Amino acid sequence: MLGLRGTSSVGSMHKSLWLIVCSLVVLPMVEVYGFHHAQSSAETDGPFRVDEEDALLTVPQLVWKYGYQIEIHEVQTEDGYLLDLYRIPGRRAASGQPAQRAYRNAPVLLMHSLLSSCADWVLMGPGRALAYLLADSGFDVWMGNARGTRYSRKHLRHDPDRAGSPFWRFSWHEIGLYDVPALIDHVLAVTGRPRLHYVGFSQGTMVFFVMLSQRPAYNSKVIDMQAISPSVYMYRLEGRIVRSFVRLADPLVDALGAAGRHEILPNNRYFAPLSQLACADANVTLCRELIYDVAGRNPPQVDDKLLRIFLGHFPAGASLRQLHHFSQIIRTARFAQYSSEPLDARGKRKFARQRPSLPPLYNLTRALVPVVVYYGLNDHVVNYRDALQLADEVPNLAGVYQIADRLFTHSDFILARNAAQLLNAPLLGQLDQYDRQEAGY
Repeated sequence: MLGLRGTSSVGSMHKSLWLIVCSLVVLPMVEVYGFHHAQSSAETDGPFRVDEEDALLTVPQLVWKYGYQIEIHEVQTEDGYLLDLYRIPGRRAASGQPAQRAYRNAPVLLMHSLLSSCADWVLMGPGRALAYLLADSGFDVWMGNARGTRYSRKHLRHDPDRAGSPFWRFSWHEIGLYDVPALIDHVLAVTGRPRLHYVGFSQGTMVFFVMLSQRPAYNSKVIDMQAISPSVYMYRLEGRIVRSFVRLADPLVDALGAAGRHEILPNNRYFAPLSQLACADANVTLCRELIYDVAGRNPPQVDDKLLRIFLGHFPAGASLRQLHHFSQIIRTARFAQYSSEPLDARGKRKFARQRPSLPPLYNLTRALVPVVVYYGLNDHVVNYRDALQLADEVPNLAGVYQIADRLFTHSDFILARNAAQLLNAPLLGQLDQYDRQEAGY
């Protein structure tokens, strides 16, 4: 295809969300529009250079372990949230390679997917994970963490652990409206650069378009947008588990909200050891089958050890409203703002006192930066037609890249054995091109 373009029942319900909603993250190329073919999926990138203990380490610990410099920045948003922002300014000699500082013309900001964290960008280890490849290529790498994740459960006034705390009254709308602009402003202030490159995966793409829809002045601060499995449109998704969640979302949200459960699937120190047991080689089939239903089936790309490491970092937490907002855009096929009232299939509020109204759409025409879209044909979360619909609607489409492996899934973008060659290599080529242009900006 041419790609141009509470109670015990409530408690059990809360636990079951692990199976139902993990698809929204884990479980976001044929030569197209000026790109070149990536390595064939039949070839291999070689073994991952990772250890089982990586499941138990934090992202800063992982970055330091594998020989890279790490800085921890705390960024305050306009509405008082405190976000961890991690910087990889270069490589240490301890990496087994010569020490190196960033020398490119502009920094890169990476934004993660739903229920995950910036761990998305480092789990595959050196030589494979995008953050390390960028640092090796001389980029100043910054990894954001959205509010509500394990690294950003902080606020000037609100305690996230207090029952009924206002802390959790946000969806991904606020992440786009407040978090992403604050992160961009901080990166530019620290580096002294006028603009940056932006790379988003899944939710990390949609919050970017929320930002530009609501705050179009930020177009001037971004050089290019690399959109990996963009979850702006998701209504053609195929996973049975997530479709079940979408059908049950309104009563689930009501029940959990009434029970005071506004945080969903936080990172738990017991989960990593449990996943090591549940997904051990002897009985890893169950974990694989879960990912296959949620993200898509591509067995040759799944590494069981890396899967266990990933489950030490995922889930990383989110708000109940965040997941509810996802269910609304899936059910209504509209990239629109959140409604606290139930919506019908057409996106109208069911119980509006006056004439039923539609939540406002986000205006994609305000996103004026060059956008490159990367998609997989076997992505159960962001169907390739949904990705191409976004490509049709952005005003400055710079390219569309279909992953060469026709079985490439949503989780493969950050976990696949061949992701370094199938995705990261061509993406680095795009960033290199835009960074060279930036020299004459």
